[in-house]
Amino acid sequence: MAEYHKVIGIDLGTTYSVVAAYSYAKSDVKVIPNRQNEPTTPSVVYIGPNGQVSVGKAAKEKMSREPGNVIFEVKRIMGARNPLGAKAMARAGGRDLDPEFVSACILKELKAAAEKMIGEPIHDAVITVPAYFKEPQKNATAEAAKIARLNPLAIINEPTAAAVAYGLDKGEPQTFVVYDFGGGTFDVSVVRIEDERTATVLGTGGDAHLGGGDIDHMIVDWALRKMKEQHGKDFSQDAKLIGKLRLRAEQVKINLCNEAQPQELHLENPTSGIEEINYTLTPSEFEVMIKPIIDKTMRQCDIAIESAGKTSQLSHDEIDAFVLVGGSSKIPAVTKMLKDRYKKSVKSDLNPDEIVAMGAARFAASFTPSLAPEITDAAPKVDSSVTVSAELANTNIKDVVSHTLGIGLIDDIYDSLIPKDHVIPHRVTRGGYTTARDNQTSIFVPVFQGDNAKASGNSQIGTVVIDGLAPEPKGTHQFQITFALDANGIFEGSITHVQKGTVTPIKLDRADVGLTQKKRVELAAVLEAGQLPPAPGGPQPSTGSGPTPAPSGGGMGATDPVDSLVDQASELMSTLPADRQREMRDAITKVIQARASGINVAGAVATLTALVMRSRN
Repeated sequence: MAEYHKVIGIDLGTTYSVVAAYSYAKSDVKVIPNRQNEPTTPSVVYIGPNGQVSVGKAAKEKMSREPGNVIFEVKRIMGARNPLGAKAMARAGGRDLDPEFVSACILKELKAAAEKMIGEPIHDAVITVPAYFKEPQKNATAEAAKIARLNPLAIINEPTAAAVAYGLDKGEPQTFVVYDFGGGTFDVSVVRIEDERTATVLGTGGDAHLGGGDIDHMIVDWALRKMKEQHGKDFSQDAKLIGKLRLRAEQVKINLCNEAQPQELHLENPTSGIEEINYTLTPSEFEVMIKPIIDKTMRQCDIAIESAGKTSQLSHDEIDAFVLVGGSSKIPAVTKMLKDRYKKSVKSDLNPDEIVAMGAARFAASFTPSLAPEITDAAPKVDSSVTVSAELANTNIKDVVSHTLGIGLIDDIYDSLIPKDHVIPHRVTRGGYTTARDNQTSIFVPVFQGDNAKASGNSQIGTVVIDGLAPEPKGTHQFQITFALDANGIFEGSITHVQKGTVTPIKLDRADVGLTQKKRVELAAVLEAGQLPPAPGGPQPSTGSGPTPAPSGGGMGATDPVDSLVDQASELMSTLPADRQREMRDAITKVIQARASGINVAGAVATLTALVMRSRN
């Protein structure tokens, strides 16, 4: 038998990523070092002026010199749209890049490290994502794996993986609250370890836009205020200075996590005309600075524990301990606040930076590896020569859906079909849906994911339009709706016309934020070459940094679909009765306000779209 299992576990993090594999020789998991012989790899990608790609530490070191060619925290925009509703893109070196490609660059680096240690080609992985990732984000992660020529055999939640690492080998029932404070997201899950093979998630909470990176930003802002006081000038638009400060701020944070001593933020020649800066941040000042962020995480812990109480009748006394995950969980104030608030022990004996990858690798050992990677949608062919031991093969994770899934009905009613924290996989079929008006010849059904009581307050992830209905009195046409989530949280659904027996699949809105198979194959070829084609107009100067939500396609010359929708709604308004005119006018106003603020654009557009469709029938 080979020394290592050939299905690897990957923690694809916002700021750092880790890869691990199960060792048969040690009957345990080993974290795989990168080419610098370090266990964690910065989730940073550098795109050089001529299209060359580098990843990790080498890329991170470019942040202070060439911030406009460096992409960091790309995980924040995976599967996302920008405020105008187009696909959010990363930008570097004058290029708009698919977030899936950027993440694939990181995955390729981790895969290469695993192949070097294991000594064989690696085709498969179990990849972790935040518990609060929605379907488009999980799908984008799977796409990134395929571009990196990895079969994503499972996509599991990070807190669940951490609980697997802590509890499955112990073989005794335990209930953990996993406090996962990573670089870009905060997740909390209540996980029950049933025995040495079964872990069940009981409740979840979290914030997809709260992480250690926000603490780094706080330290940067603090340093910029100090510079303004000292030099009488605002330096907040100096991109190269910000890049330097980010690197130093992260180190100051790490040092404050490891020792209760004042830390210096020191830079020589930080910017033109200044020889050096040297500011001291004390542990007490740091604790006061970050208290609003830590308070937010505590509120999410309350939500997860309350949810577990409702769904599984879990009492506070049944919680055995809190488990710390993620680099930012090492902040001393976190442990102190958890102990004071919940009166429970706090576990950190497994490295919080590595525990998620270790749990993913432990679960990955239950899968049989495949013969070759599949960039297409075809199922990978299993390598029948590899036998997985019965002990590992029977590992069972019972995860939950982290956001309610449902449909929008008239009057902005949100009809939940799969509620938050329901165990997956799960399938539900519900009837009783019908037309709302006489002689209605089509129906429009928006699909939402989220936990707001109103449909428009959630993320619209798909739509179904069924045309060609015979004109009949309202209530004549009857429909059934089916929603299903597989073990990875990937969605499938359909609407059945009861009388006719016709089934219409629900297609999620992946076309504009996802990738076609052709594009995936093209990106995989570029990644394998390690070289992007030259940017339009040649090499670009370094002027910005980070993931930049930009319109897909790199331009706004084409007719904007939201503008087109507003125009259609305005034209229809004059044909409507007074009460419907007011409803349409309010919906148009909300779209305009949402686009201006960047808040809930998708929900406002979905509501207006539904009104337009209703008004045409």
